[in-house]
Amino acid sequence: MPEHPTIQLLIESLKQTNNSEQVLLFLLIELLLWALFSVLIVQFLPRKYQPYRLEIFTFFTLVNVGLLFTGIILTLAMLLFGLSWATHRISRPSYESIFFEEQVADFPMVESKFHEGILALESQQSAKISSDEKIKSLKILYDSHAQGNIGKIKKFLSDGSDETRLYAFALISTFEKQLNQSIKLLQEQLARSTDATQKERLSFELAQTYWQFIFHGVANEQLTGFYTQKIEETLQYTTKNRNAFVLLGKIKIFNHAYNEAEHYFLKAIELGTPPNALATFFAEIKYAQKRYDEIAQYIIKEEFEIDLRLKPLVPIWSHA
Repeated sequence: MPEHPTIQLLIESLKQTNNSEQVLLFLLIELLLWALFSVLIVQFLPRKYQPYRLEIFTFFTLVNVGLLFTGIILTLAMLLFGLSWATHRISRPSYESIFFEEQVADFPMVESKFHEGILALESQQSAKISSDEKIKSLKILYDSHAQGNIGKIKKFLSDGSDETRLYAFALISTFEKQLNQSIKLLQEQLARSTDATQKERLSFELAQTYWQFIFHGVANEQLTGFYTQKIEETLQYTTKNRNAFVLLGKIKIFNHAYNEAEHYFLKAIELGTPPNALATFFAEIKYAQKRYDEIAQYIIKEEFEIDLRLKPLVPIWSHA
């Protein structure tokens, strides 16, 4: 159906672009029209306003021309606002509200024994935890480097989820591989070393690496004896490294050889280890030896309050 000639003319005029001269001409015509309109209005003013015709004419002219420019400014402002609003809606990310109280019920249960804050997944709630949550929790446990953390991860090698079992195996395998690589490297360095001081330092580092198998629970009950023996053999020629004697004392406590442990700790003190740093070990030794009257002297508040497992002992033994 053919369009009306007027509509076609309007469309063609909208397609045309105006230059600055045309815009200026439009403004002049607009000004002239409003001026004529103002003159017409002034002619019909009541008699009492006749003395003020010039002022009223100027007012009407300026107001009407001002309204034109005001309309243009408002149109531009609305255009900019519309563009900004539309662009903002496109680029603005969508957010979802999360209610923390509702999400807490989905988290794995964390059991703190003696307030040490180590993640314990062997609780009764373990069966209710999803595989994804178990895997995240196992990673936290692995990164904690806490005592017995690998031993706890080992318990999930028999988990009902294939993903959990494989992830637990991967963590244990990675940890054991790192320890074995460190042991091999230290053994090679120790074999090449000829300096006595360096050999003693390398021997301690090697013994410390062996201790990691026990401390983190990598070694089972059958292998702990093997590693404690390796530590003692590695440190048998140590004479000046105080940290080595501290490690030997820990090994003896682990094997319940408390008299020998006390001997090594005293040797470490002779070499410069602060007595307060070994107070917890001496307190443990005296308790195991049933020499309860000597325990109070080793309950040092500043040292015990650092370890939340030992903090409750301060008020008990301070008055003993």
